[in-house]
Amino acid sequence: MEPLAIHRCVEVKQEIGWIEKRTVETSFDLLLYEDRIEVKDASYPIKHVLDISYRLDERDNKMGFLYLHTTGGIRTYYIKTEPTDLIKEFKVLMPSTKYNM
Repeated sequence: MEPLAIHRCVEVKQEIGWIEKRTVETSFDLLLYEDRIEVKDASYPIKHVLDISYRLDERDNKMGFLYLHTTGGIRTYYIKTEPTDLIKEFKVLMPSTKYNM
C-alpha cells in the first residue's frame, strides 16, 4: 500500500567525543496511510489520531514542531518544512474516521 502523504522529520542528538561536542542531525519520514500513521518505530491506527498540528517559524530557517494528537497523548516531532500536504490528506480522511473509536 502506498502512503497518501510523506513528511520529513528531524532528530537531533548531542555527541561528546574525546575533545569535542558535536550535534548530529538525522532525518526520517512520517508516513500517512488510509488506516495508520507510521513514524520511526511507532505505528498509530488512524482512528486513534485526533488531529495533526504544527508550529514553524521559517523566517529564521529554524526547526519547528509537528504535533500528532492521539488518544494516548501528544507526540512531538521536529520538522524543518511546513507539513501542509500531510495535514491536507489527513483532513480528507477525518470525516470517515472521526468518532469511530
